[in-house]
Amino acid sequence: MHRIKSLDGIRAISIFMVLLGHCADTIGPIVTDNSAFPFFANARLGVRIFFVISGYLITKILITERDKTGGINLRNFYIRRAFRIFPVFYLYIITLIVLKNFFIPELFESYEWIGFASVFLWNYAHWFIVPKATNGNVVWFFGHFWTLSMEEQFYLLWPITFIKLNVSTLKKLVIGIIIAAPVVRLATYYFMPDSRGQIEMMLHSGGSIILMGCLGALIENTAFFRDKVMKLVNNTALIAFIGLFVFVISPMLDHRFQGAYKLPIGANLESLLIMILIFWSIYVPSKVAVFLNSKIITHIGVLSYSLYIWQQLFLNNKIDYWFNQFPQNICLVIVVAHISYYLIEMPFLNQKNRFIRKPKPLVVASV
Repeated sequence: MHRIKSLDGIRAISIFMVLLGHCADTIGPIVTDNSAFPFFANARLGVRIFFVISGYLITKILITERDKTGGINLRNFYIRRAFRIFPVFYLYIITLIVLKNFFIPELFESYEWIGFASVFLWNYAHWFIVPKATNGNVVWFFGHFWTLSMEEQFYLLWPITFIKLNVSTLKKLVIGIIIAAPVVRLATYYFMPDSRGQIEMMLHSGGSIILMGCLGALIENTAFFRDKVMKLVNNTALIAFIGLFVFVISPMLDHRFQGAYKLPIGANLESLLIMILIFWSIYVPSKVAVFLNSKIITHIGVLSYSLYIWQQLFLNNKIDYWFNQFPQNICLVIVVAHISYYLIEMPFLNQKNRFIRKPKPLVVASV
């Protein structure tokens, strides 16, 4: 599938928010005490945007394959995902283990959490491991893998569901889960108090955010999308308000009311509005779209996966070394991300093409 306009630019904005949020403790109060800083350094919102994009893209890939070939090859799908995720993911884990054993013994304290991270179960590890006061560093250096854990769990289930159900039933199921999600989150909060800090991280309580992107892809080629959604995204004043709400008002409500806003209302509302902004950036020409599609911004978006994987090593104050001091930590993340992308990601991404099914041949009737 060809690259979709603006999506790499949106990824760039999202990873910028994540990087800025995670390196806040290394920058210093002169910058971080500014009242505007939390809005730019909103790592939670950056991750949520990534989730919506992920659901949207993975569903478009499945739709495109089904339309071109008449079906979905699950084996090839999972192999492509492995080529995309595994190489840099496991290289990071191996690198940190080597650093701990040979160079920085205090890098992290325990290996038990790493086992859950390595099999994409970090977001449920707290069910099996009693948190300890000494797990701070291991949680920091591997804690960002909760996002990949939830995505991989979702990727395991979604293609199978996509194959088994027709489009109409699939839409109803997705809408039903999204509507039920606030109840699931509230039930998790009240009946699983030890999981309150992980509500947005677990698939059963946070996966509806990814499903919002899936729903966007499912309705994209429908009359409803052409008649209703396109009319909405062409309303400049409404889009401006939605942008203001997603990036300013919703974070303020989240900060003020926390779970009382986020669990029943905020998560679903924010992800829905993010999907609308994605449609706007793809389909409506604007100066924002020009910016999102500029060369340097799309380049940052292409690097976003490597940036996300490696940034935890550098953007922290858990250890006191030259490489995790500001501003060289930001520079080093960018350098390492480039090395990771060109030497690790790209060679494996090129191998993905071997596992893309060819379009089914046209049948020409004889005269």
